[in-house]
Amino acid sequence: MRKTKKVIAVVLTLCMVLALAACGGKSDDKKSEGAGTDHDREVVYASTSMIVNFDVKYMTSAADLAAADQVYDTLVRKVNGELVGYIAEDWEVSEDGKDYTFHLNKDAVFSNGDPITAEDVKFSIEYIRDECSQWSWLHKELADIEVVDDHTCIFHYNVPDASLISGMTYVQYGGVFSKKAYEEYGEEYGTSVDKIVSSGPYVATDWEENVSVKFEARDDYYGEAPDLKKLKYVAIADMNAAVVALQTGELDLYFNPVSGVALDNLKAADNVAISEALTCRNESVYMNCETGLFTDVRMRKAVAYAINKEEALEVCGSGQGQIVTYPCDLGDKVIGNPDFTPSTTYEYDVEKAKALVEECGNVGATCTIKSYNTEPYATLSVWLQGALNEIGLDAKVDTMERSAFLEQCTNGEVEICPFSWSNNSFDFGAGAAIYMNSANMPVSGNYGRYSNPEADELVALGNSSTDEEVRKSYYKDLMELYMEDVPSVAMYAVINAIAHSDQLTMEDAGLEQMALVHWAD
Repeated sequence: MRKTKKVIAVVLTLCMVLALAACGGKSDDKKSEGAGTDHDREVVYASTSMIVNFDVKYMTSAADLAAADQVYDTLVRKVNGELVGYIAEDWEVSEDGKDYTFHLNKDAVFSNGDPITAEDVKFSIEYIRDECSQWSWLHKELADIEVVDDHTCIFHYNVPDASLISGMTYVQYGGVFSKKAYEEYGEEYGTSVDKIVSSGPYVATDWEENVSVKFEARDDYYGEAPDLKKLKYVAIADMNAAVVALQTGELDLYFNPVSGVALDNLKAADNVAISEALTCRNESVYMNCETGLFTDVRMRKAVAYAINKEEALEVCGSGQGQIVTYPCDLGDKVIGNPDFTPSTTYEYDVEKAKALVEECGNVGATCTIKSYNTEPYATLSVWLQGALNEIGLDAKVDTMERSAFLEQCTNGEVEICPFSWSNNSFDFGAGAAIYMNSANMPVSGNYGRYSNPEADELVALGNSSTDEEVRKSYYKDLMELYMEDVPSVAMYAVINAIAHSDQLTMEDAGLEQMALVHWAD
């Protein structure tokens, strides 16, 4: 099976802009003088938080990947919906779907000069499986990795899973790391630039804790040389700060999707461009199926009737999305999507929702909506509070910093929350079936702590088939169950609106790889 080759709060606002100015950015003098783009200048990009460790074991967020994606490559990537060879030039999948043979690019080397070998691949995937609890689920059925020679390895899985290859396109599931470096530095690996070995297009050159990371393009990179030679990654949690920095030219690209007034302001800016990409990121409302008020399926159905998806998209997402009936309901854009109308659906109906709440004896019952204190979740939480109060509940809102929320979610302390499962694999098994798999509870997609043996079996059957039509039949039954049991309410798939300097273009706005960002001229 031959693969295509690689294609390539207001005070904080002022403080961040000043900090960025001090750190360096675009030269306004050059712009005012009418000079062309300086292709040698440092490009400043940002996401919502700063990476704390380049060891994949300690990565927890998409913001971490905005840094890690620059120094680590995977065997394959998915660019604009197509699987593309990276460290693996070619690969084959056995007829029974259990064995994956990867043929590595013989020119691929780490930043320390060592060749990237099958032993490094074996170490990397087994490390993710054995040491990275938050990412290990993808490889839970990995029996072993056979090293055939320096540039050939075979992944042997106990059961077939057609969604595996899409999952491995992400660094946290399929990144390739230096076995030698991990063994040499031990727990110190990834804690400083001299203890990070790159398999990707950039190497980290300077790291100021909680402030920034600098990268430079590698001269010995096996792939196409990046257009952008010098990068600086900063963290900007405040959307207003990012908007100001983009408008002043001190920030070149912001990987956190913008919406609302921020998007409107940036669209009006002369020096800012917007790149968009439909994603498999589904903004949803999750309910705790294990403990509390929403263990009663009637209450979960009440919430489903209470949600006006169109309003949620407009108010919380500025219309930047596509309404879905169930997770990843995006037509033929998603491999394996049954693309049907389920027997049970929930049109917005406040009276039906009120009746169910009353039937359960829960009129006036209190519940607390928890989520991140960043957008769009701060706005989604307040919007959801209004929807729940309208049907007779007494809803409170408690938004918090990311790590605090994830800890409470993991501990079962969240009874209802607006949240999303971000997966741009465009494979139904990886992007939607994961919501229903008890193996992914309480995180990695199953934030509703939903456990049902029938769902687990349908997920396994759907993922195990290599015939897409067979997969669709199992996923159809799975989504019928989803709509009946309502572990979550999928509202809309997000259209990423990534704001960046008009001096840049993006090859795929759904990815956080700066090697896929180019000079516009």
